[in-house]
Amino acid sequence: MAEWQRIQGGGAEFELCVLPVGTFENVVYVVRDPSTREGYVIDAGWEPDAIAEAVKDTTVKGILITHGHNDHHDQLDPLKARIGAPSGIGEADKQMLKSAPELTIADGQEFRFGETVMRAVHTPGHTPGSTCFVLGDLVFTGDTLFPGGPGNTKTSTGDFPTIIASIRDRLFTLPDDTRVYPGHGTGTTIGAEKPHLQEWIDRGW
Repeated sequence: MAEWQRIQGGGAEFELCVLPVGTFENVVYVVRDPSTREGYVIDAGWEPDAIAEAVKDTTVKGILITHGHNDHHDQLDPLKARIGAPSGIGEADKQMLKSAPELTIADGQEFRFGETVMRAVHTPGHTPGSTCFVLGDLVFTGDTLFPGGPGNTKTSTGDFPTIIASIRDRLFTLPDDTRVYPGHGTGTTIGAEKPHLQEWIDRGW
């Protein structure tokens, strides 16, 4: 049974469901308004039945994919069929999906559910179209930022200087108490990671 947390902070109040899925410590997030139960699913790598069960009493306005790597969208089409919601991904990653998304996500685009607004932040580097989502004092970072550093750039889609710039200029401008919810594993805060930026640059990966 899905467990929902009531979240308050950063001028927002909403409910959050955290769903670990698959074998790579992937995490799917669901956010919704506590009154209207409108909301969004963030990522759809694995276990579409479990995700569909978690949102059975939620009106899902869209499935937002953080980036084009397969483990974040492999089961997107089965999930869409189950819950009848459109999908979206950053423009530069849309060709990485198995089927065309209903929308492409632009930097600064707002996603409203009930009285709450979530904002997209384009953070290229892990992939060209990587996108994070800021909601109140939370940020869902996909594979852009983890505890201990940036996501992997040693792939055909990765670019280390670009991901560093995205983290420095797009994420580290958020308040230090912003809670980071990554696409794999456990979270951190902006304030906990910010002092280590130069270490990551010196490390070079």
